[in-house]
Amino acid sequence: MEILEKRQDALIAGSEVWLVRPQHIDDVLRVCVTANRVPPAGERGALVIATDAELSAGSLISTIRSCAVGLDLPLIYGASVGYPIDANPPFVIKRNRDLTTSWPAFEPVTPALFGMAGMAPTGGADAFLAFLADELKPALAEAFPIDPDQATLTGQSFGGLFVLYALLHRPDAFRRYLAVSPSLWWHDHALLDVAARIVEENPAPAARVYMCVGELEHRARFAQQFGAPMPDAIKDVVQTALGSVDMPGDMFVMKQILQRWQNDGFSVEAHMYPEESHESIMGAAFSRGLRRLHGTL
Repeated sequence: MEILEKRQDALIAGSEVWLVRPQHIDDVLRVCVTANRVPPAGERGALVIATDAELSAGSLISTIRSCAVGLDLPLIYGASVGYPIDANPPFVIKRNRDLTTSWPAFEPVTPALFGMAGMAPTGGADAFLAFLADELKPALAEAFPIDPDQATLTGQSFGGLFVLYALLHRPDAFRRYLAVSPSLWWHDHALLDVAARIVEENPAPAARVYMCVGELEHRARFAQQFGAPMPDAIKDVVQTALGSVDMPGDMFVMKQILQRWQNDGFSVEAHMYPEESHESIMGAAFSRGLRRLHGTL
């Protein structure tokens, strides 16, 4: 990983911004790092790496700082990973590449839904996971008083899908996994099939897993959101992928699969939050999920 720039964030006091070029991703990524309190001499904090900094950074920073004041969370460094503010194409396209496995049929969908031309490549999850685990995490532990063995990975929607992908493919890369509204419908629920096979063939890791979805993440609401006219070229893909989305159901199926892992060092929880939607859930998920994973709730 090449660090192109380090500077204090002009928008969020006490935060540092890194612009980095990963070894195996031909792009520049933006990382926003902040601690929830001043570390006492000799103390090393836990690390929370969040995908989708454009959506998660503000909620993550406010949550870990507020909860530290009330002793609801220990010393934590939050690192939100996204893209330069002036990125072209924008983050809604780039995240498709970094957070998913390959699904060529879906690649025209996101641009069309946002009124853009072209394709949104998929399939970069392995490279992105290698960047977070093998490049970013060690670099952060070298720059800040962080214990890399106490690292949490979190993300929402495609980010939640990616968190569970990481758990299944590199379970020892992180100690805790917070998957928010995971898009397990991706590629005909492929990750559920992968999970069943991996759990059957491999021992349980030493990891804690917390999943959550909102009560309002149901078929009727998604049908309203994606019921507007759309180009014929993507209509069938959208209807197939999202027409029967059952976010809570998929999450609880994943929980049932992961519960087959029997190990004193492994645990999995899944919760549905009342009155939360796919768009509103992040604040509640950070508060409850991080406190639960770090043993204060």
